[in-house]
Amino acid sequence: MAGAAARAGSAVTSHGGRDLEHIAALAFDTGGTVFDWHSAVQQAFERQGGIRHVEADWPALTKTWRRLSTSMVDAGLPQEDGRVTIDMDDVLALTLDDTLERHAVTGFTSDDRSELVHAWRRMEPWPDVATAMPRFRERFIIVPFSILSTALLVEASRRSQLTWDAVFSCEMMGVYKTHPTTYATVARWLELPPDRIMMVSTHNNDIRAARASSFHTAFVYRPDEWSDIPSPDPEPGEAAELVASDFADLARQLGLSLP
Repeated sequence: MAGAAARAGSAVTSHGGRDLEHIAALAFDTGGTVFDWHSAVQQAFERQGGIRHVEADWPALTKTWRRLSTSMVDAGLPQEDGRVTIDMDDVLALTLDDTLERHAVTGFTSDDRSELVHAWRRMEPWPDVATAMPRFRERFIIVPFSILSTALLVEASRRSQLTWDAVFSCEMMGVYKTHPTTYATVARWLELPPDRIMMVSTHNNDIRAARASSFHTAFVYRPDEWSDIPSPDPEPGEAAELVASDFADLARQLGLSLP
């Protein structure tokens, strides 16, 4: 990884008085920032519901499932010897059961439930991602830094033909964002000081935790993340050093030109 750091070490133009010239790597939140989770999950609910002749408010179930899975991670996952013993696929399976119960949805088989969990691997990137990512990678090391499982990140990225320099799932660390250990681990694995890494996310809790760990930060708007309602925390907070309307805007702010 030291060789990759050397490759990515070309200077970045300072922007708005902020010293960004030493940034060598961009770490991307995935679910919501890179990928549109809501569309993939809602479509899976609709598909399995159609097969089983089950009717429900699928957009509402989609949102409940996301809230419950995120809340479960935030509350702290079961551990043994200081390491988390389940991954996000397990979290999604457990919270799917709760989601269906809360919405009084019955009729799904165990195979249906497995298919719904697998739907998260079919997330599509937002439209601006495909053009911007290759440009980011020309100058920076680029990695996903996500609570989602390693296998999920690999499969979703391969389906979308996204190329990363490495894949960093919190599953690999045994501890989950937004714990400070996760940010320190990414810096250690990249063999970079934290202030040479920029966290790119549409989630303020991620941005705040990254900034507290000495990362640079960029908040990217994703107004359609929750489909027909605003996201729970839609506006950037004070911890965001850069604020971008999308990845193309972020690229320009980092001194990159796009086709």
